Amino acid sequence: MLDVTAVDPGAFFASWQAARLVRTDLKPMGAAGLTQASLVWRHWLAFCTVHGVAWDAARSVDIATFCQAISPRSSVKKTSPVTRRRYWRVLRDLYDHALASRLVECNPAEGAQPPATERVPSLALSPPMWAALHDGLHDGFPGGDDFKARRNRLALLLMMRAALTVREIIGLTLDCARPCTESPESPAGSGLLYLLRVRKAGGGHERVLQLDPETSRALHAWLEVRPVGLPALHPGSRLIVGDRIGRSIAPNGLYNICQAHLARCLVEKGFLDAPNPMATLDPGALAHMGPNTLRNTCIAMWFNAGVPLQEIQRRCGFKDASVMSRLGAHLLSPFPL
Repeated sequence: MLDVTAVDPGAFFASWQAARLVRTDLKPMGAAGLTQASLVWRHWLAFCTVHGVAWDAARSVDIATFCQAISPRSSVKKTSPVTRRRYWRVLRDLYDHALASRLVECNPAEGAQPPATERVPSLALSPPMWAALHDGLHDGFPGGDDFKARRNRLALLLMMRAALTVREIIGLTLDCARPCTESPESPAGSGLLYLLRVRKAGGGHERVLQLDPETSRALHAWLEVRPVGLPALHPGSRLIVGDRIGRSIAPNGLYNICQAHLARCLVEKGFLDAPNPMATLDPGALAHMGPNTLRNTCIAMWFNAGVPLQEIQRRCGFKDASVMSRLGAHLLSPFPL
């Protein structure tokens, strides 16, 4: 325990850090987390100096004022609620250590908790809009059956039927796709079904997805033209490429494919045409739609079709299924919290 008659803030922080590193009941804290904590502590000590407050005599109102006064990194932005809560959590943990070390009589952070971050509902499309997007993958699809059209159709189906993220699609390689069996819905030899091994973006476990017949056909059609003009193919080559010479596709490339499909289909069906009674979207809403909108809608459709929650969690690679609770407005039955 530190000497309560001469509490040096630097020595206290070192004491907290040493204790935090050996805690087994909390998530391990790496170098980045310790650096962030050190930054918060320095800012807090500077605030205490300016306001004439001893750090070990601080009150809840002092911490509340500090969190409210946190400046954003950019002059054109506002400090987010997430940042305020991050600073508060660091101070709460530090003062918990001070309380355990009998350096303070109570934890002043406990009475200064910032408002909880608002959980913004996820954007998803209505069933009629979803049907319009699926119809648009067939008749009148831009490019017909050429190289880019086959690639774009596959990319859209991976978002709409397999709920893959942009990073997951970009991370797919040729060895991720493997034919497994023929679809009973198609004539012999023309309806291969594919398994797709998906690597979780940012690392973590892999998952294997059974692609439905339509997505399998799109993948097979893409593989027929994928090697054309591409140098030295090997299993580690990207499955989805940006052009005929094999350059990788960028995230904004997939976003543009998605936006173009959304705009074309929703305009053709009158969802963005104000005089049309089917127009249920503000034209400005289109700018906020993208690959995540397609993924969210796919997940909601699975849930509404009765796919078990654990199976949806497996397909999407979610560690915690509660992330799907943001789709509540698009679910036919309440999400099981």
